[in-house]
Amino acid sequence: MRALALLMLLLMPQTTVRTAREYYDELYKAGGLDRFADGEVCFDEDTTNQNFFIFGQSKHMREFMKADGTFEKLSKKMQVQLEKDFLIVRGYAKGIPFKDEEYYDKDGSTWVSQVYDIGPKNSMRIRLTINWQTLRYKRAVEMLDHDLHYKSEVAKFGKCEDVPPDIRQTADPN
Repeated sequence: MRALALLMLLLMPQTTVRTAREYYDELYKAGGLDRFADGEVCFDEDTTNQNFFIFGQSKHMREFMKADGTFEKLSKKMQVQLEKDFLIVRGYAKGIPFKDEEYYDKDGSTWVSQVYDIGPKNSMRIRLTINWQTLRYKRAVEMLDHDLHYKSEVAKFGKCEDVPPDIRQTADPN
């Protein structure tokens, strides 16, 4: 009878749904965030969304590399690339990192991903708009035609916060 009760406990579904913040906290405490994108963490205002994303700014990497002398050791091509402002973005689903980092280039006061073809007539890209005073964000998937003319978008909103430097994050980007 005890074995049956133990088996029932193991097979019962969990009733507590974890939040994106709980997944983030667990990963942060383990030092498991992507170390190249660990500047800010962003949570959707829809608290049922268990995903979150982090990003780092190229300017911080550039400043660090110039201060420690590694910037000058890079190839000229790499130096030119790092002189541009871009974001290094990594998404997480229930604490599991998405396959790759994404790079968003500066586009006026916003940041955009590369353009992806999604069919014979349509393309898409992601646009991230950040209010740097409040760290509120809008993350929009923009639908485009193949001439890159805007057609529509689906947007999510949320808030970012600084990733504390207390625990060193050691996960490699890949």
